Amino acid sequence: MSRECSTTENRGSGASVADPAVLRLRSALLLPLIVVALVPTAGLPSGPTLQRYEFRLPRMGTLVRMVLYTTDPARAQKAATAAFDRLEELEEILSDYRDESELNRLTREVAGRPQAVSPELFEVLEQAQRFSQLSGGAFDITIGPLARLWREARRAKRLPDAAQLAQATAAVGWRNLELDPQNRTVMLKRADMKLDLGGIGKGYAADQALAVVRAYGVQTSLIAAGGDIRVSGLPPGRNGWRIDIENPDPKGKKPLCNVQLRDAAISTSGDTQQFLETGGERYSHIVSPVSGWGLKDAASTTVIARDGIAADALATALSVMPVEQGIKLVESVEGASAFLVRRSGARFEHFRSRGFPPVCGKAQEQE
Repeated sequence: MSRECSTTENRGSGASVADPAVLRLRSALLLPLIVVALVPTAGLPSGPTLQRYEFRLPRMGTLVRMVLYTTDPARAQKAATAAFDRLEELEEILSDYRDESELNRLTREVAGRPQAVSPELFEVLEQAQRFSQLSGGAFDITIGPLARLWREARRAKRLPDAAQLAQATAAVGWRNLELDPQNRTVMLKRADMKLDLGGIGKGYAADQALAVVRAYGVQTSLIAAGGDIRVSGLPPGRNGWRIDIENPDPKGKKPLCNVQLRDAAISTSGDTQQFLETGGERYSHIVSPVSGWGLKDAASTTVIARDGIAADALATALSVMPVEQGIKLVESVEGASAFLVRRSGARFEHFRSRGFPPVCGKAQEQE
């Protein structure tokens, strides 16, 4: 996954904090804050100091991490609490793991009948359909039947049954999802359709959490939901938020490279954490909606975009698409760029679109 680290700290998801003043987070109702640094506010040497606070809680199927800079500890705590509460609300809407989520209730309704949905769910579905169209179906949230089948295959450590795979693939098709913006309704045209927002939901959630902390007056922040990161402002004394890009090659240097971001989003999709290895082959948890098979060569896809929902969806789409087509797509989206790592036998090949920081383009030469 992508992960933030500063020039003086090195931490990934779940890593320890080097500073002595660390308070562990114990509940969403009482959010202890982690004071990581005290930095003079720019232009106010004798005035208030910006304090760096860090919070972590399980949300959206991962451990969400928030880093907030503010002069007011009460504001940091209130902003983080409200943002985590917002993520809990979104999980109740978007999760395909929760039986009673709005998403799962929608897929249990009678096919062919328009159903009214919440503004949040409609917005995510509308954006998903946009990226499906842009990618020619490489991005497809109707992939739910295949996602569930491969999820079980990873648990069982065996390939999916061929007949079940064919049946699940036949149920996938983004054009079978019909949206009515005027009435804010959704219609599933097939009875066997299942939706999976895993390739777009966390990016949207990061955007929403960032909007919440901004509403509380926190202008410099980082929201990390697994491999989806959203940042705003500049950490004091820095040129940007430093984001490390993980190297999928276990024999390569760690990290592969890093980028500096301000007011942007970055998302990394790949098979470093979730995969099925069997018969000498490695199958990613990212599944092609066309073939129905887990990807085998898309080791890592990192996308920088203006918002989390675009970065998340494009990282998934580019993982599925051939490299040349994927780069053409990302370069057609304003403010977006990508860095791809692909397996080629025992080797790893790197590809960079226009606009992506060139430091990552040099990574292969440095190995």
